[in-house]
Amino acid sequence: MPGSAEAVSLFVVHWNRPDECAATVRALLDQSVPLQVTVLDNDSAANAYETLRSKVGPSVEVVRLPENKGWGPALNVALRSWLQSGQNAYCLISAHDAEPSPDCVPLLLEAMEKDPRIGIACPQYPDETIPVFSSVRGVQLSQGTALERGATQSVDVPHGTLMMLRRECLTQIGLFDERYFAYGDEHELGARAVRHGWKVALVWGALVTNPGTATPSVWRSYLFARNSLLLVHDYFGSSAAAARAFLLLANTARLWFARDSHFAFSAKARFQAVRDYFAGHFGPPRFQ
Repeated sequence: MPGSAEAVSLFVVHWNRPDECAATVRALLDQSVPLQVTVLDNDSAANAYETLRSKVGPSVEVVRLPENKGWGPALNVALRSWLQSGQNAYCLISAHDAEPSPDCVPLLLEAMEKDPRIGIACPQYPDETIPVFSSVRGVQLSQGTALERGATQSVDVPHGTLMMLRRECLTQIGLFDERYFAYGDEHELGARAVRHGWKVALVWGALVTNPGTATPSVWRSYLFARNSLLLVHDYFGSSAAAARAFLLLANTARLWFARDSHFAFSAKARFQAVRDYFAGHFGPPRFQ
């Protein structure tokens, strides 16, 4: 195992899934890397919060936030303190229902220590897909070709379920952009790291699955659409975002007429998302 015995800070964002969150924390603590764990509870229901506290045990710090801040804004609460503390060269951030392979964290840490230009490292998904960022489609998953265990591949943006961040990288590029609220903010952070000369690496052999989500489908549909436009605008400009909006609306109409009920699709939410993007309304979902 490379590196010292210094612990890695782990920040887990939780919302109303205490059993899954406790299982994720246990799975990460069972790996060979010492972790200092903080769970950020996004104003879960009282019974979910109490269940979480009882299941994770006294060694895990649980910070109850006064409102549902989303993904990036919740993590920023912990990341600001982490950067100010000067402790630990790396931190992990995780969804509350991530299911990592037993050697996932050691492989991520090994990759980071072998290459000091890796600012963000993420595991692979079991389907071997790679995130690709373009001006036309935003971030999409493309089928990749697996490399040997522990090998790294530079990618446009990271998978967001589980990521390891280097302190130096985050100090230079800043924290999550809170306009996104959730979905896409992890991609923006990765694209920003690449823009500043850091590598975003997918580590083959380190596996993670993300079987579900507590976010309502209509919120996901809204946030996927609005944030993809914001991301394209930030990295390719307003003309590219306008073209992306046209394609998104055309695809929305096609799916609606076809009555396609694929993952996280709501035509009404998508149309509202496009309106809000052009109106400059960001942050928490405005669509109910």
